[in-house]
Amino acid sequence: MPNSHDPSQEIRRRIAGRIDALAGALPHAALTQIVQGIDEIRCLARDHGFAAVEMLASRLESAVANGGYRAATRTYLDAMSDAADAPQGPLPAAMQEAWLASVAMRLG
Repeated sequence: MPNSHDPSQEIRRRIAGRIDALAGALPHAALTQIVQGIDEIRCLARDHGFAAVEMLASRLESAVANGGYRAATRTYLDAMSDAADAPQGPLPAAMQEAWLASVAMRLG
C-alpha cells in the first residue's frame, strides 16, 4: 500500500499548533512572548512556502511594533489559521489584498 503521507499537512499542523498555542497564551503573555510567537509562526510559514500565513504574520508583527496589537492579535491569528489551509507558494497581489481585506472586515 503506497504511503500517502503529505509533508505539507505536517507543516500545516505545526503552524496551526503554534497559532493555537499563542492564542491560548494571549491573556497572560508578555509582549516579548507575543512577538516571539509571531516570529516563530512567520519563520515556519516562510521556510515552508505558506506565503499567506507569512504575510499575515509579518503584518501582525508591524501592528505589534506600532502598539496596536491587543485588539488586532486575535483577529490576525484567526486569519492566519484560515490561511494555513490556503495553497502553498507565491502569493499573488490580489490574494494578498483579499487576506488583508478579510482582516480589516473582522476588525470592523
